[in-house]
Amino acid sequence: MMRRDLLQLALTAAALAPLAGRVGAGVSDPWSAAFAAALEERPWLLGYLGCEDRDYAATAQVEGAWPAALAGRLYRNGAGLHEFGDWRYRHLFDGDGLVQSWHFPGGGDGGQVRHHARLVATRKLTRERAAGRRLLPAFGSLPPAVEGITGADDLNVANISVLPRKEGLLALWEAGSPWALDSDTLATRGPVTFSPQTRGLPFSAHPRLEPDGQLWNFGYVTGADKLVLWHFGADERLRRCVVRDVPRIGIPHDFMVTARYLLIVLPPLAVAADGEGALIDRLQWEPQRATRVLVIRKSDLEVEAELELPAQWIFHHGNAFEDGSGVIRFESARAPDPGLMTQHLRELMRGVDADWTAVASRWHHYRLDLEAGTASEEVVDQRLVEFPGVLPRHVGSRHPEVVLLGRDADRQAAHGGLDQVCVFDAERGSWSSWRYPDTQLPEEHLPVAGADGSRWILGTALDWSAGRSLLNVFRLDDVAAGPVASARLPYALPLGLHGRFLAA
Repeated sequence: MMRRDLLQLALTAAALAPLAGRVGAGVSDPWSAAFAAALEERPWLLGYLGCEDRDYAATAQVEGAWPAALAGRLYRNGAGLHEFGDWRYRHLFDGDGLVQSWHFPGGGDGGQVRHHARLVATRKLTRERAAGRRLLPAFGSLPPAVEGITGADDLNVANISVLPRKEGLLALWEAGSPWALDSDTLATRGPVTFSPQTRGLPFSAHPRLEPDGQLWNFGYVTGADKLVLWHFGADERLRRCVVRDVPRIGIPHDFMVTARYLLIVLPPLAVAADGEGALIDRLQWEPQRATRVLVIRKSDLEVEAELELPAQWIFHHGNAFEDGSGVIRFESARAPDPGLMTQHLRELMRGVDADWTAVASRWHHYRLDLEAGTASEEVVDQRLVEFPGVLPRHVGSRHPEVVLLGRDADRQAAHGGLDQVCVFDAERGSWSSWRYPDTQLPEEHLPVAGADGSRWILGTALDWSAGRSLLNVFRLDDVAAGPVASARLPYALPLGLHGRFLAA
């Protein structure tokens, strides 16, 4: 594909994708007023209030014995600035990216943990700060007197995940360029261009880093039906970037790798070309259509097979591998439809606490037989789950366990969300878990390795009753025993999305 075509593709993506006040500041905005009233009744909504437009920095108060072998940084990202210019965003995914760094030197530093958080100064936020109000559309929000855009990165809020690299930290979004940050100060450097030919192409928030250092990613252009595939070598240099035509591509969020393949699951979620409102208002769930699984060869980035599964929605996959018999196996947090995204996480921004059990994800196993051309699925358990992850050394190969957040299906948590950190033993098919107190809301938990090979789980949470965010450390092999150490901040930060651990 020629450079002019790649640049046109980036502009097509933009065409198809449509300082901080505290809660209640915009009393003329009905969503802000409704959230303020709901927060009085349900104080756990503090997790969705949003941050202030400032830097955060503190030395955490450590309780317990921080593992000496666990040294490095936990970087996290998520929507942070929900209210601005007397107006509140209409969807949880819209807030400007708030990147955090939890730094724990380990060793003889006495278990000291330092924290820093900073908003990503994207083009969008910089422009809106100057105007003193929201100017541009977002995934689920359309502010008053919206202004025009010239490219996808005009809308980029860099708020989903992070990727540590040698040259700095990347803040990742769904449909635009990564934004480069200083790894230490978290200061924003600017959007990243991997090559002149790939400027502005979408780079998703869930790249897969293999144990040998190779990095794979994808991007998509909804409406133009284009799939972008990225491959970087262990030296972090771009090796390949190709664009493929994929009819009805929808909005896939995550993907997987095996030794020989990339796997991209395409739920039947279409985007209408015409319509009013934000992008979310044009989403059309088509349960009569199949969910498609693209099996793409790493060798030439061509499609090896396209298989079908029943209609379903998947935010996040755990891991995938080839079992040696010509069969690919993978695991995912599968929901019946995207109702959590299209309804619940929207209404949550005005304080509506609806029961979302019916649209929650359950843990599923999948089997792709390439020779027979068949795909099958099996539900593993009825508990509600999300944010699956495996140790980095198991990416793309057989894995002994998966770490997830969960909740018993027959129990409604006091705060309406997930309330357990779980370990699923993939070899035995058994579960172990630790339940958080009702006054704490857990976020994504990551399985990580210490410098000596020890296995841990790092996970953040919000103690809404105390108004403090915290970081917990669990033993991966004994999660049921609870945290071995906790680091507590003197302030509360909004609940985020994804992170990565960078060992010292």
